[in-house]
Amino acid sequence: MKIVNRKRELETLARAAKQARGQLVLVWGRRRVGKTFLLQAFSEARRAVSYTATQQSALVELAAFTHAVRSVLGAERLPSGYAFPDWSIALEFVATNAGRRRLVVILDEFPYLAASSPGIESVVQRWWDAHGRQSQVMLILCGSAVAYMRQIENAASPLHQRATASIQVHPLDYRSAADFFPRLDSTRCAVVYGILGGTALYLQQWDGRASVRRNLVRLFGDPASPLVDAGELVLSGELPELEGAFRILQAVALGRTRPSAIADYAKVAVERPLKRLTRLGLLERQVPAVEDPARSKRAIYRILDPYFSFWFRFIASNRPQISRGLGEQLVDSRIVPFLDDYMGRIFEEMAREHARALASRGAISASRVDAWWSHDGAQEVDLVGVSGSKHISFVGSVKWSSRPLGRSVLENLQKHASALPGYEPSMIHFLYGRSGCGARLSRETNVRCFSIHDMYR
Repeated sequence: MKIVNRKRELETLARAAKQARGQLVLVWGRRRVGKTFLLQAFSEARRAVSYTATQQSALVELAAFTHAVRSVLGAERLPSGYAFPDWSIALEFVATNAGRRRLVVILDEFPYLAASSPGIESVVQRWWDAHGRQSQVMLILCGSAVAYMRQIENAASPLHQRATASIQVHPLDYRSAADFFPRLDSTRCAVVYGILGGTALYLQQWDGRASVRRNLVRLFGDPASPLVDAGELVLSGELPELEGAFRILQAVALGRTRPSAIADYAKVAVERPLKRLTRLGLLERQVPAVEDPARSKRAIYRILDPYFSFWFRFIASNRPQISRGLGEQLVDSRIVPFLDDYMGRIFEEMAREHARALASRGAISASRVDAWWSHDGAQEVDLVGVSGSKHISFVGSVKWSSRPLGRSVLENLQKHASALPGYEPSMIHFLYGRSGCGARLSRETNVRCFSIHDMYR
């Protein structure tokens, strides 16, 4: 089973499986990021009971779970026609019959079980305290309802401090997303990432042999395509106040990133929704690089997943047009002409991610890499590397330009960075462009140039 860039998650699960006693593991993340596929890859060579809840009654869920256990532990222990009467007995059974060899038990879509079986968290807690932690069972509770899975570990939850490991499965980063398209050039890989983000299920639907336009028409211009409505379907489970949250996300996607501008567009109070959307990992709160995130009042917001950025900017409000069969016209008139403009912001964040990766490997000195902007908004710097609390180690500019960057880009960066406290003209200047820099600029001693090929290499 091929799995892309889940080494850290698989290693965490493998370490847990090697422990001498019981394990209680939480696996969570937004829908479609690959949690189930990850657990399949982990369990395929192990003795494992895997059950996915289906939003049915508790009795139906228990009968189906009984069948899953029977198929692994044998019919002689669970005669035909028998079903566990409750989850307490079900968990006690697997703990007693696991024997001395590790038994992995996966309860996927655990929030569905919580809905059909109120109190199941307390049942798991009592089982864990009395039997589970001394058994050979590795119980994995997996869920896509991020808010629910987060609260499992809260102080008020029965399972507080019971989990032996907690794994959040994130969308793939831009480099890993490119593994789906080994024959595409770096620029095309970046565009695909800017449209579909790091969700494996979406990336699998891109045809690497077809043009960007043809893919857009097929995936977003056809009303039968699941990607047309996927944004709403994925978010609806997390956002009970759907309309207000959707307007907030759309405001951010359209470039209204400050709270006041978001409120003007969404026509709702935004303080609490912004905090909720940030906790859910849908938005990221950003402050100027040299300021304390906990104290700064100059926050802006961005949508974390490029797919949602693309969907809210181009698709969400145009679905009626798509449903009327005008999707191809939408792609030609409203998406393709503005794709380069859209990619500018995506490319900036890719560059910051690249610089953070360099810092994590020790290639550059920085404990934080973010953007910076002045109080009046007149000066902006795309990348600022900060070491310690406020020491500036480098500055950078990012341009989604097909031409090699020239000296004017460096001079513009120096002009804007001169307003940045702690900036020195002698420090390293990073320049990111699709084709890198011109030859003369690349030879400057305090300039480091990166093409998009360098970023993927």
